[in-house]
Amino acid sequence: MEALRRDSHERDARHQTIFDARAQKLDSIAPGSMPDAWPRPITANAIDTAARQLAENLAPLPSINCSSGVTTSNRQKAFVAKKTKIAYSYVLDSNLKAKMPQGCDWYLMYGSMPILVEPDFEQGRPRLRIDNPLKSYPQFDLAGKCISYTKVWREPARQLAAKFPEHADAILGRDQSFSRQTTGDTELELVKYCDKDQYVLYMPERSNLVLMETENRFGKVPVAVAQKPSWDDQDRGQFDDVVWPMMANNRMAMLGLQATQQTVRAPLAIPTDVQRIPFGDDAVIRTNSPEKIRRVGTDMPQAAWQQGAMLQAEVMRGTRTPASATGDVDASIITGRGVDALNGGYDVQIATGQLMIGDALERALELCFEMDEKYWPDSKKVVSGVINGTPFEESYTPAKDIKGNYRVSVSYGFASGMNPNQALVFLLQLRGDQLVPRDFVQRQLPMDVDVADLQRQVDIEQVEDALKQGIFSMLSSAGIMAQQGMDPMIVLSQAASIIEMREKGVPMHEAILKAFQPEPAASPTSAAGAPPGIPGASEGGPGMPPGMDAASGMPGGIAPGQAQMGPGGAPDLMSMLAGLTSSGRPSMSTSVKRQVPA
Repeated sequence: MEALRRDSHERDARHQTIFDARAQKLDSIAPGSMPDAWPRPITANAIDTAARQLAENLAPLPSINCSSGVTTSNRQKAFVAKKTKIAYSYVLDSNLKAKMPQGCDWYLMYGSMPILVEPDFEQGRPRLRIDNPLKSYPQFDLAGKCISYTKVWREPARQLAAKFPEHADAILGRDQSFSRQTTGDTELELVKYCDKDQYVLYMPERSNLVLMETENRFGKVPVAVAQKPSWDDQDRGQFDDVVWPMMANNRMAMLGLQATQQTVRAPLAIPTDVQRIPFGDDAVIRTNSPEKIRRVGTDMPQAAWQQGAMLQAEVMRGTRTPASATGDVDASIITGRGVDALNGGYDVQIATGQLMIGDALERALELCFEMDEKYWPDSKKVVSGVINGTPFEESYTPAKDIKGNYRVSVSYGFASGMNPNQALVFLLQLRGDQLVPRDFVQRQLPMDVDVADLQRQVDIEQVEDALKQGIFSMLSSAGIMAQQGMDPMIVLSQAASIIEMREKGVPMHEAILKAFQPEPAASPTSAAGAPPGIPGASEGGPGMPPGMDAASGMPGGIAPGQAQMGPGGAPDLMSMLAGLTSSGRPSMSTSVKRQVPA
């Protein structure tokens, strides 16, 4: 433990510096830099603002898939679906969704995010916990596998004595080995060490007093660490190099405030003929040279303003947060392409963070599967939750439903790093060119949806819209039906019945089915008295008046295209009168024209 602490003393110093800078404890970093009148900086905390904004963009959880390859049979698909629900239950039971913003904040601030897998013996399942990387010391082998994990923190002696009453005298210094007692508010250092063989909790300030020691039945170090890319072997946060520019920017602001105060409270210069200087409101100074009365001011040099702007730009450049990310962009002087260029680096670092955090989450979930099967192999468990907006409840037995298959894959989607608006436009462009199917677009939507249920609702809406369009078309042809000798009241009454049923809350498709339900077929005797060549009522189609042909929609005995002509297709009077000569005499020749509606 001491060797690990010596190796990481530079990293610990950086972590403490960034912690003090974000907590606005600048006197701890540079003593004497803050005046007594202003114990806190007067500029915005750029590190805190950038860390919170980036963490909020990194915090959303990825999608989880437990498929280890191409699944073809229904049995394989059911196995993968159940395993995926189990993995989601680990995340939901650990409340990881609410803890991810804090974990992503630590990842950006300190350069790492340890995810611990701990057994919950009361509930009989593993739990995921994101640990604070401050004063944590993971050790890795050549393959990048964690072989030990050590955590150091401080806790009041009173709380430690309550947690470990058997060691209360040693914790509070009441035994003979300590010269003086410790108050209950004194914070003492604790060290928790874990490797593949054991867990040890001890107190270095109490002669390495061991508070707890137990065997590691898991046989592995259940820790997965998301490490920020670094150019050396040390953890480096996002804002390690921003502390000093931010302090310099605050110092320049303090100097500007001091110069303004000195200018306002500067001494008064008056001519030599003034013997008495009155003060207060409406005071009168009598002099022969009033133009010589002035304040001895201190003008701010132009270089000071340029230096302040340069420091602000350096702070923004160091945090890698463009002004467009916070909305501080003058739209009148920048184009849309310029905004995209500014956001490019911001999106890239979000994508990189999602890659590293997703890899650590994969390893943590694999450890959850292995721990669940090793500690509770034959316990039947019931898990429930919500996946993509759909509630689920599943029962499983680790030895039967996991069976040594611990592989898990997580994905933030192909649009990782894009904001929701850009991702949606990109998806629509791919879909418009038929490069991806609709199912792919729905699964990549920047929202939590159930793809199967979503597509089912879309299909229902499309069919209902088609039914409505059919009814609208039929109603628009009511005038044509009347011209052809048909009775439009049947169609109009059916539409009216649909309105009445919709007012009563009947679904649209049920209302249409009931309105257009065909009447029972008439008995054979109903058409016995019909004259030859004219079909009876039974020959009409559904919704057609008696004597109408269901195929052509015209009265019986009339050929297609002759509905508006005389018997046998003879021309009507209008067609005959259209054949007049120039003198007004009728043309005695006629012709028969057969027309079929298109």
